[in-house]
Amino acid sequence: MNLIKSAAVAAIGLAIVTPCLAQTAVAQPTVAESAGPNNLANDGPYAGTSQNDFYHPADRIKQIQAQIQQGVLAGPSARRATAQLTAISQDLKYRIARHNGDLRDWDRELINQKLDALVKQYPALRT
Repeated sequence: MNLIKSAAVAAIGLAIVTPCLAQTAVAQPTVAESAGPNNLANDGPYAGTSQNDFYHPADRIKQIQAQIQQGVLAGPSARRATAQLTAISQDLKYRIARHNGDLRDWDRELINQKLDALVKQYPALRT
């Protein structure tokens, strides 16, 4: 009779363990894979793009710098705008370095506000 009880306990144990083993065998993506740079957000404020590409200030800085180099501004205005743009660019680099290469949302907003103020000061830079 002990043999029958042992077989029954073994069968019950196998029935309990088998689904658990089957679930762990399914390959789940790691956090790094699911949050990788190639994965795009499906909803929210960054829909259709990654968070960093949504409105990165470095792109705006390059665009404004290109306009200044094309001669949209002349003389002292161009020099002042270039100096202000250089200061904003340095601030951006500092804020990125401060958080180990990560640009925080509030820093991104602050840099974009500074760029907005620069464009407001020199209306010829508006796109």
